[in-house]
Amino acid sequence: MLVDYHVHTPYCGHAQGKIIDYIESGIAAGLSEIGFADHLGRYYLSRSQKRRYWDWGMDEKACSRYFEELAGLRDVYNDRIAIKIGMEVDFIAGAEDIAGQLIEKFPCDFILGSIHCLPEFGWRHLAETSLNDTSVMYAAYFTQACECVKSGLFNSLAHLDFIWRYVKWPKRKSIDVYPMIHDAVSCAAKNDCCIEINANGYLWSQLYTIRQGDPFAYMIKSINEENVAVTIGSDAHSPSHVAKLFPQLIEYLGTEGIRQVEVLTKKKRKSVTLKTG
Repeated sequence: MLVDYHVHTPYCGHAQGKIIDYIESGIAAGLSEIGFADHLGRYYLSRSQKRRYWDWGMDEKACSRYFEELAGLRDVYNDRIAIKIGMEVDFIAGAEDIAGQLIEKFPCDFILGSIHCLPEFGWRHLAETSLNDTSVMYAAYFTQACECVKSGLFNSLAHLDFIWRYVKWPKRKSIDVYPMIHDAVSCAAKNDCCIEINANGYLWSQLYTIRQGDPFAYMIKSINEENVAVTIGSDAHSPSHVAKLFPQLIEYLGTEGIRQVEVLTKKKRKSVTLKTG
């Protein structure tokens, strides 16, 4: 099978194109399943938090429309491609119970957990950090990643590579990021949470280098060693990016011993073999 379990829509406020075009793009790419995972907004936070917290994503009304539209399209396309409906939800320590109650309101096939900000360093996107030495931010990020998978709220931890794609690699030689990556992967294995293999992380590793090596390659190696179940996603924000780089990414994963991914229906997982060639 060929599946893409991280696709956005205009409902998130920062994706372009019509939902039907994303689906048609998935069909053209040979997908068996397309998993939509738009951002849940932070409307459940306190008033003071919402004033400080950078936000994107759907409020409750938009969520209802999102699920209704995708459910209708699922019926229309059921003989051509399976449409799975999920959400991407920011993990925020201390808000697990509230987020969990909201998630349960919607008929999700899967939930991606992600980290786009670390409130202890400010309530903005990680890319907006002004820290000269980012060592403490990296340590906090991977601690948060472990708490995310321990929460039990999520089926898969999205783009673990997000931190090194948006925040400068730590300057302090005493800080070794690689054990942090391995610990996060190991934590996912112990808590039966998938790790997402994100096409953007793969693309970044093809374009940029870090003096200590390739953290994406190390993450994949750790996933294989810890025998962690994985999902795969393009993180598409436009129809043309659905399943982007999948032929190259899947070939690479095969060389690293990863040939199966998870598909989900009503949060129930099943392993399938990735289509190659």
